[in-house]
Amino acid sequence: MKKFVMVISAAFAVTLAIVIGTRLSPDAMAVVVGIVCGVLASIPMTAILVWTLRVRDRQLEAQLGPQRMMGQYPPVVVVNGQGSHGNGAPVPVALGTGHGVNGSRSFKVVGQETTETNGDLLPPIWDDL
Repeated sequence: MKKFVMVISAAFAVTLAIVIGTRLSPDAMAVVVGIVCGVLASIPMTAILVWTLRVRDRQLEAQLGPQRMMGQYPPVVVVNGQGSHGNGAPVPVALGTGHGVNGSRSFKVVGQETTETNGDLLPPIWDDL
């Protein structure tokens, strides 16, 4: 049964290749052939890479010995981000300190003209939103 399925699959693949090959333009056929050749060219390098990595892993396991096999992993260090007390609650922020009038902030866009001498050159787009 396996041989029959293999023969039918091979016949289907050959028939499909012939039908597609007769209908494609020469440019499209060149693209398909280039892709197939590129994939085939990458197979030996991939095999060498996989073999080299397996050999390296075996050597590493031999060097580490039984301590790695017992499930010892490096410690996990968790660093809390800025703005929390360690319990997950945010740090209260004092409003109105160093942020201009009524807690608003001002930003300087790099390359933007200064508004002190020229005024706004473009209409503010954020006021419409």
